[in-house]
Order: sequence, then structure tokens, then C-alpha cells
Amino acid sequence: MPASHRFTLFCAVALTGAALGTFAADSDKPAVDVQGAQKSAEVLSQDEIIQRAKAQQPGDVTEIELDHKHGRYVYEVDIKDEKGVKTEMKFDAKTGELISKKIEKDDDDDTADDD
Repeated sequence: MPASHRFTLFCAVALTGAALGTFAADSDKPAVDVQGAQKSAEVLSQDEIIQRAKAQQPGDVTEIELDHKHGRYVYEVDIKDEKGVKTEMKFDAKTGELISKKIEKDDDDDTADDD
């Protein structure tokens, strides 16, 4: 096998190993207990957050996720409007306060903050 092929194979194996290591590290994170947090009244329901998100930005909710970040629960909500524009919002899961709102522009690299 020529040296250039061995180098290419080595790089491919190294990158695959690094990717698998990253995946394994991410999967070691404890899952957020959504139902437990909702039952204990630590967070508002997803329905309540969806209502608040749609009040901020009309459209269809394409994703909602509950995370625990920086010592508090945060809902991340994605909404797509009738023109296909995606808005990403973060809400404090306990109070329902809007933390941030980002509207994606046509170019995937450009986002606009609208706080």
C-alpha cells in the first residue's frame, strides 16, 4: 500500500475514533427528567411554553426540548412561520420568561437576535 493511502487510512481511523469519543462523552450526560420536573412543579408544562412561544412568534412548533443549564431548567423551542423562517427561542422553564430569541435569515450562517 502506498504511503499516501496509509496516511489517508490513518487519518480516517483517527477522525472516526475522535468522533466516537465525543459521542460517548455526550451520551454520559444524565438525561433531564422532564416528567419528574413537571410533576414536582419545578417547570411549567410544555403546553404552557408552547402558548408563550406562539404569542411571541406565530407559526408551527417544530421542536421543543427541556435542558438543565447553568443551574436552571430551560425550554428551547423552534417555530417555523408560514414563510418557512425558523425562530429559536429559549424560555426559563420555571417562570416562562423569554430568555432569548433568534430568527434565522435566508443564509444559514446569519442569525438575528430579537430580544
